[in-house]
Amino acid sequence: MTQDNHSGRPQGRPPEGDGRVSRVEASLRGPFLLFFVSAVVWLLAASVLGVIAALDLGSLQGGVFRDCPWFTPGRVAAAQQGLFVYGWGFNAFFALNLWLLSQLGRFEFRNGWLAQLGGVAWNLALTYGVVRVFAGELSGFRLLDFPREVGPVLAVAFLLAGFWPIVAFARRPTGHTFASQWFVVGASFAFPLFYLLAQLLVLWQPASGVVQAIAHSWFVANLLQLWFGASALAAIYYFLPKVLERTLTGYYLAPVAFWTFFLFAGWTGPAALVGSPVPLWLQSTGVVAAAMMLIPVIIIAINVHGTLFTQGGWTRAWNDTTLRFVSFGAAAFTLAGLLGGVFAFRAPSALVRFTSFGAGLEQLLVYGCATMVLFGASYFVLPRLTGALWPSAKLVHVHFWATALGFVGALVAWLVGGWQTGQLLADPAVAYADVLRAESSWFFMLTISAVLLLVGHVAFALNAFGMILKSSAPAASGRHD
Repeated sequence: MTQDNHSGRPQGRPPEGDGRVSRVEASLRGPFLLFFVSAVVWLLAASVLGVIAALDLGSLQGGVFRDCPWFTPGRVAAAQQGLFVYGWGFNAFFALNLWLLSQLGRFEFRNGWLAQLGGVAWNLALTYGVVRVFAGELSGFRLLDFPREVGPVLAVAFLLAGFWPIVAFARRPTGHTFASQWFVVGASFAFPLFYLLAQLLVLWQPASGVVQAIAHSWFVANLLQLWFGASALAAIYYFLPKVLERTLTGYYLAPVAFWTFFLFAGWTGPAALVGSPVPLWLQSTGVVAAAMMLIPVIIIAINVHGTLFTQGGWTRAWNDTTLRFVSFGAAAFTLAGLLGGVFAFRAPSALVRFTSFGAGLEQLLVYGCATMVLFGASYFVLPRLTGALWPSAKLVHVHFWATALGFVGALVAWLVGGWQTGQLLADPAVAYADVLRAESSWFFMLTISAVLLLVGHVAFALNAFGMILKSSAPAASGRHD
């Protein structure tokens, strides 16, 4: 179902009519640009660290900075992941989710200083956490590597910066709602709950025995699915009908997709613990939840791909900057859901458990889906808020092709390389040295992919900052829509 009757200008043109942005968008300009600029800065920093981490992975001499204890491979990898997830991902979704809910609810943001205060607190805490990681003070838990004192600050900052979409939803002028609103509100409610519980059970009051590992796996699954996945789906459900100007295929099934997604996604964590000293019933719960996630994945595929495969949808998507990225993200979400459901079962999981396959599935959702959708949304939203054109069409093409090819190359290395490594590990006749040799053959592809991603991100940053610097849109006034 279409969610907005105003025509979009995703190709880098400002809104139609006079040069001013709408009053709704004018009220968002300050907080949005704070979050967006912070996100892009962290993205560039994470991209540089990603290249260093890839070089470290393929180095036989201990890494690029082997003589510098601050840049050991473990610290670089942890800092890169933290900057990408909490720096780029969260800041970008703070901006996009607030814009989406304000647009759909016609909510004029009158307390921008609170959101900006939350954004400043979030980024200062993130900076402190990264410095401590480089100093060697890591928790050892993936996606919770920052020192424990960072967690409460991030939680409070989230309430200031990331809870405004719920306010916009509550103050909507009508009772009618859209799928985008459901997913954003669900993500905004879910994150502070599972983040604070994970901080408590993993870092502040560590649970005894295997309960700590269970809590950590539950947190990772919720973070990936209920924050990144749900926020990306909100954008997909908005931009696809908005730009194509047509109703989504089978939109009446969207409520089923929403409820089943939030019902099962949070329970998929124990699937990562199959084969570990965790009660079998709990492992089976994760496996069943991962299998049941195929229900929302299939419904979302019907809504999204069914729309793209009719009336020349793919052709229009390919020729539209926003939809090119958003469609890429939608395809990545479908693939991540299908592979996640299949490889949650015991036999496939046992084959790829100690390989890079799991990292590939994670990045398929975090980068292939969420990040590509964020890029597409940026090409739609920034011209509307700034009243300016994208400075360079060539940089747009460089951005898409470098990120798409870089990600696909890395994904092949993770998934195919992980599958190959798993088969070799399962063969008792293969020496472990041969397994390492086969695994290391993929490191060069990962390095090239990391360089391509850095090139794409630099092209995006140059274009975005160029647009912001020549912005002509006023911050405090705007036209009525």
